[in-house]
Amino acid sequence: MKRYVIISIVILTLMIPLVGASSLLKTDKVMLMSSPKNDFTHAVLAEYATATTCPYCVIASSQLYSIYNSGDLDFYYVSLVYDKGNLNVRSRLTELGVSSIPDVYFDGGYRHLLGAQTDEQPYRNAMTQCGERDVPDIEITEVNVQWKGSGTLKITVNVQNNEPEDYNGHLRVYIVEKESRWNDNGGNPYHFGVLDIPIDRALSVVAQGQPMPLGTTYTFQKTWIGALYGFSDLTKDNILVIASLFDGDSNYAVQTAAAAPTVGGSSSQQSSQSQGQSIPQQSQRILVNQQINQIVKLVKLMNR
Repeated sequence: MKRYVIISIVILTLMIPLVGASSLLKTDKVMLMSSPKNDFTHAVLAEYATATTCPYCVIASSQLYSIYNSGDLDFYYVSLVYDKGNLNVRSRLTELGVSSIPDVYFDGGYRHLLGAQTDEQPYRNAMTQCGERDVPDIEITEVNVQWKGSGTLKITVNVQNNEPEDYNGHLRVYIVEKESRWNDNGGNPYHFGVLDIPIDRALSVVAQGQPMPLGTTYTFQKTWIGALYGFSDLTKDNILVIASLFDGDSNYAVQTAAAAPTVGGSSSQQSSQSQGQSIPQQSQRILVNQQINQIVKLVKLMNR
């Protein structure tokens, strides 16, 4: 059971408060555990609250990125940089209840770790506990991101309900830079720094087999113009879009997926540890067929 205890002097030296920070620390009993990512019921989402002025956040940043690079656990994480993020980023920090940093919320708060950790294990334990829990059979079937140039993205997210009853939830979509333009207090760039949360809305998907306007899938779209937020200098290969579906009752994340932008076609949907920009075989076949059709048309024109 979650409980509140007064933070000891030792803990206080490992975190710094934000404005109006509470002197209370929410803690959970964490046991040593290890689980292959294939045992997870879903990809876990870690939301990392930080600021460029926080010296102890350097430790948290390094540990989270090390776990991500190891490929051991199926998870995504986003860095919510308090002193750099826009209004949507700060609103999310408020929703999570962040008062001191570093602060990491796993799956929307199913597990929560405040302060710098002595090693990676507490983070790994929290991810494993989240990844092994039962979640509703709700799928993010596709995340599609089209690069329109000058920092403009057309984002499409498809959500399908495979449950026998209607499902109410909340969809959040994070636009992140794989290597952030912002540095932590140690002078190192953040990873997966959140630029904006362009889709942040409640949703209701009816049960499988019930009449639905879009067949078996609901589609959510947003064209995000980076220049409006001062991000016209974005580079396509440094962007990742992470979509996460949260339960309407518990507010815990139940599904997370991500994709990198592509030009004029289907996005390269990525696993949590995928660093590449590979095009799926189906997309490759479509591209080849389009090129063949163009050649045939050109030959016909030349023979007229």
